[in-house]
Amino acid sequence: MSVYLKTLERAGRSRETIKTYNNAFLGFARYLDVPLEELHLHVSGDNPDAVEKLMDYLDSEHMKKVSANSRRTYLAAISRFMRINGVVFDELDMEVVKTRKTEERDDKPLELETLQRMMDLADVRMKAVLTFWISTGCRIGETSKLLLSDVRGNIVNVRPEIAKGRRGGKVFLNEEAAEYLQIWLNCRDEWIRDADTRARNMRQTRPDKDERLFASSYSSLSQAFGSLYDAVDGETVRTLRGDRQKVTPHSCRAYFRTHGAKTMGIDLVEGIMRHTGYLNAAYVRMSETDRERQYRAGESILYITRPNQREYKNEIAIIKQEKDQEIAVLKEQMQAIQDKIAHETQLREDVERDPSFLA
Repeated sequence: MSVYLKTLERAGRSRETIKTYNNAFLGFARYLDVPLEELHLHVSGDNPDAVEKLMDYLDSEHMKKVSANSRRTYLAAISRFMRINGVVFDELDMEVVKTRKTEERDDKPLELETLQRMMDLADVRMKAVLTFWISTGCRIGETSKLLLSDVRGNIVNVRPEIAKGRRGGKVFLNEEAAEYLQIWLNCRDEWIRDADTRARNMRQTRPDKDERLFASSYSSLSQAFGSLYDAVDGETVRTLRGDRQKVTPHSCRAYFRTHGAKTMGIDLVEGIMRHTGYLNAAYVRMSETDRERQYRAGESILYITRPNQREYKNEIAIIKQEKDQEIAVLKEQMQAIQDKIAHETQLREDVERDPSFLA
């Protein structure tokens, strides 16, 4: 098994992918009650009941507890390993191991008002995280693995080794996100000391020198987001695994996609999100300079606590137009008064020049 995992590493699979594969194999080995390094002996082409063992594992209590996504991932990893190991799946078996996602997510769109209320309650770390997610569209997993060295001014480099599908790239911080990130960095060391003091008796320990940008794990960021959402809304949806919040950290990525496209254009937004697709990959060509210029021109649509500059300018233009109209009316009234005064002055002068008036 270690040889197979090492081969995956040489093939360019990320550490997270290899970890996921190892977890899949470890769970299957435990179910079969065999050492992990001997798993290949029990699921090889020489073992006639290898497929049956996998099918039984799918119905086990362990597999019932994992999420639908994890179940599909584990099944794909194990079945692929078995095929490499000489196991032949018939057509019906392949229909099982190639199960596609059928569950539709009943998510709730993340609203600006909800974000603003969450920001009101958030601590300095989560203020920086929330504005970072909305500004960049980054995934929570990527966010938890970013390092301090990945930040260069208002640009953040998402390294391929931490990105989904190894599709890394540069993302941009808008002015609001950059401001909150700087506030966080100024008190980051103090926050870490306080957090470690509170978590002194917990099992999970922090690295001796924590270089992570937000000094937090995936689960820590997820729990913090969930607590904030519970405090301002907390609406849930019932799933096979229990109740789940209708708004999750991934909702911030969806918010970026939905609102960013309004002012930046869909091609730029899809590129920043590092989505792949035939049209995006084959036809969209933008230099880094053009990408950033286009982002900066429309970034205010992603502000949470400060006004959207586009709407703000529109409001100013409307107010200016109303004031200009009021000034025009006042000028007309003033001109009418001046004309009346001039007329009365002329009449008075004419009367004064009349001899009968002087007599």
